[in-house]
Amino acid sequence: KQWYQRRVAITAGTHYTWRIQPLPYPLSNYKISVESNTIFVRTENKKYFKKLRIEDMDRFEFPLIVKHVNCAHANSTLMISYEKPKSVLQLEQDIYSELCKVKPIQDGDMDSCKQQ
Repeated sequence: KQWYQRRVAITAGTHYTWRIQPLPYPLSNYKISVESNTIFVRTENKKYFKKLRIEDMDRFEFPLIVKHVNCAHANSTLMISYEKPKSVLQLEQDIYSELCKVKPIQDGDMDSCKQQ
């Protein structure tokens, strides 16, 4: 049987979220730690190791805080989430409000894109 791993990162909402599967061990077997602005996922039996980085936190040079990391385990899926800082949420809201102001091109209004 070939071992595979699927890791999905979700940034919508108020948390950064990762879903890592298949990880069949119980939650008590996983050690989640934060070191040098990276979230580390390890198992006690040393069969799994993963580094998770948050690009937004690196970009704005915000340090990762251990108390903002949450984890859960169900159906061979380890779910790790990190609460977004208020400044990042405000920035996302500002970007969304600016995008809402942009008027899209109407269907059929392609005169400026004629082929040669």
